Amino acid sequence: MRKAIGISLVALLVHFAGVSVFTQTPRPGEKDFTASYDQEIRKTLAAFPDLPGIAIVVIKDDKPIFVQAYGMADREAGIKADADTLYYIASSTKSFTALAAAMLDKEGKIRFSDPFTKYTPGIHFKNEIPDKITIRDLLTHTSGLRNVPLINRLAFTGQIDQREIDYVFAAGTTFNEAGFGKYAYTNLGYNIYGLALHYQLHKKWQDMLQERIFDPAGLTHTTAYVSKARAKNFKIAAPYVIDTDAANAGKMVRSPLEKTDENMQSAGGIFMSVSDLGRWLNVNMNGGKLGNKQVFDADLIRNAHTGYTKSTRNEPPFSGDGEYGLGWQIGKYRNENVIYHHGGYPGYRSHVSFMPDKKVAVGVLVNNDAIGGRLADMLAVYAYDWWLQTENFEADYAKQVQATVKAYEARKQGIADEAAQRAKREWQLTKSFADYAGKYTNDLAGTIEIVALEKALAVRMGRMNAVATPYTDKDTIRIVMVPGGNGEIIGFTNDADGKVSSLNWGGVTFTKIAKLS
Repeated sequence: MRKAIGISLVALLVHFAGVSVFTQTPRPGEKDFTASYDQEIRKTLAAFPDLPGIAIVVIKDDKPIFVQAYGMADREAGIKADADTLYYIASSTKSFTALAAAMLDKEGKIRFSDPFTKYTPGIHFKNEIPDKITIRDLLTHTSGLRNVPLINRLAFTGQIDQREIDYVFAAGTTFNEAGFGKYAYTNLGYNIYGLALHYQLHKKWQDMLQERIFDPAGLTHTTAYVSKARAKNFKIAAPYVIDTDAANAGKMVRSPLEKTDENMQSAGGIFMSVSDLGRWLNVNMNGGKLGNKQVFDADLIRNAHTGYTKSTRNEPPFSGDGEYGLGWQIGKYRNENVIYHHGGYPGYRSHVSFMPDKKVAVGVLVNNDAIGGRLADMLAVYAYDWWLQTENFEADYAKQVQATVKAYEARKQGIADEAAQRAKREWQLTKSFADYAGKYTNDLAGTIEIVALEKALAVRMGRMNAVATPYTDKDTIRIVMVPGGNGEIIGFTNDADGKVSSLNWGGVTFTKIAKLS
């Protein structure tokens, strides 16, 4: 028989790093939290000296009780991070785009229940796209649509000439019936919504966010334009990655892929300070209110936090079964409801979450994704555990830090060892570097430029660039176009006259159209 436990309310709950115990022992207030949290953050950062900078905000009961930045916004320039430093929040952008979309739905301008094709006049899809796919399907990742070239252009290469984008949208979009109505996370739905806004209302998604979200919420250090941030002399956190190639392999370096207006997009295109992030969390946690002011319609906020489709997350700290709302994930942490949406991009990571029932929210912004993402999540749940009064969580956290240090050092050493082995390779190119130089194009994927250097080839694709290293097969090179990522192979093909005529990258053929002067 099962024995009663009584009224002690002790509950054993599984944590992603082990088993912990909840207790209802009263805990001191804000000042004790602030001192304890600051001390733990400093200890953690001391264990990871590679980390450039990190900014953290904690909201408790409608009030920012912790707003602090640590480390450097820009190491090369010697600029320290502060609470007004802008970080790229990547996919955390989706909650902003979705709320603005909800406003337009309520006004009847772009309705959630309408087929998205109603708002794409002039676009004639090459493949059959059924009318049953709605705007809501786009925003809840249940559309069953696919278009990798469009996603890559908008988020990475920045090759976004409108005529080209219209063509890629029309010719590259496909539909998978089996995927319709099932959650499959992707940027595409939010990208298409941004295009629908352009086609239907002749408005840029960036301007919509400024007018509908940033200005009303008083987000003075938030923008969807890199150019405007620079014009206002805002301090912008530079992105840093773990180099996976050449002499710097295993070391933290500045990412060669930086965000510009061209590769900011409606699924991930906001630079924001941690102080503004606190306001955004506060207004969401409090039904659209900031203080006594109702900034956003309470019903719209409530609907955004309502689950429309089932989802399962395998990544800690909020892993397990959950739901997806409008730009927000809905899940659990230690049996507590949590609403969140994180973001990641080479050189950046954002953790954005809140516990509505406990009135606690945590935002963490980092200008590194390699170790920064893991630390952002760990430090966020440290704050939650403090306020949840989790017994022995400090010891649990210390073990996580130790394990993460070992894993991180092993990863860096592995990267360095692999790079050392690759450095022994010799070029397998059958022609001079100059013979491969030129522009290569694919109607959907875009244009690649190969530039001959003295002892190597450089590869450029819009905002992406890399210096190639040798590969083992004939007429091939190895590149790392996404900083910090794994290498990819480009293979060259000759025509009947023996001249280089095309290249193949990731199964996509690019035809040579011109030789660079």
